[in-house]
Amino acid sequence: MSDAKGSRIPMDPGYIQQKEETEDLPNSDQYQSLVGSLLYLAVNTRPDLGICASILGRKVSKPTKADWTEAKRALRYLKETVELKLHLGGGSGELEGYADADWASTVQDRKSNSGYLFRLGGGTILWGAKKQTCVALSSTEAEYISLAQGCQELLWLRKLLLDFGESVKGPTRMKEDNQSCIKLVTGSSGKRSKHVETKYHFIKNLAERKVISLEYCPTELMLADILTKPLNRVRLEQLRAKMGLQPTCAEEE
Repeated sequence: MSDAKGSRIPMDPGYIQQKEETEDLPNSDQYQSLVGSLLYLAVNTRPDLGICASILGRKVSKPTKADWTEAKRALRYLKETVELKLHLGGGSGELEGYADADWASTVQDRKSNSGYLFRLGGGTILWGAKKQTCVALSSTEAEYISLAQGCQELLWLRKLLLDFGESVKGPTRMKEDNQSCIKLVTGSSGKRSKHVETKYHFIKNLAERKVISLEYCPTELMLADILTKPLNRVRLEQLRAKMGLQPTCAEEE
């Protein structure tokens, strides 16, 4: 791939909407190796690859030629953006989190994708992109599940900061772009949410104990959106810059 043309996006936004499976790869060894490498980057320094690596990782047991094409697109994207690196900030900003979901985005089983991201001192320090384990019946439910997954990571992160001698004062702001989800946490549960598994309701307890405070975040400012679905180039570049992935020359300037 050293002579391949670079790509401005790591994954085609229409890829996850494809219903028809293409021909299987005769040998999946190279695909599995490549996805493993992408996962390493996505976990450590490249949150912009998070959802791409997550989606491709679901196909390692039986990849198709379409999956292989998208995996190579991710390589071409890395070639195009090789100068990007994650800037960790170092400012005085408090710990804050973002949680988002893409409802029923997986065509095959209609399960949703969750994304969460945490920033400290103005820099991104923790992120994740996951496929939800159950089928959400509404966008509110999908957002609620994603928020619960993000809060699980938050509890671990707050404990880790205490181990490092960093005081965590007051509740952590969790930003959410779904008003109904916020009302579901701060208000009483209605008939529409009775079916939601009780394990996700622990975020109500976190809000009551003032471990978290929910804050509405407009969709255009939701950084975790980049971790829920493949985006077009313009949206991708906007969120990528806001989360701290900047060219090397930007730091030198």
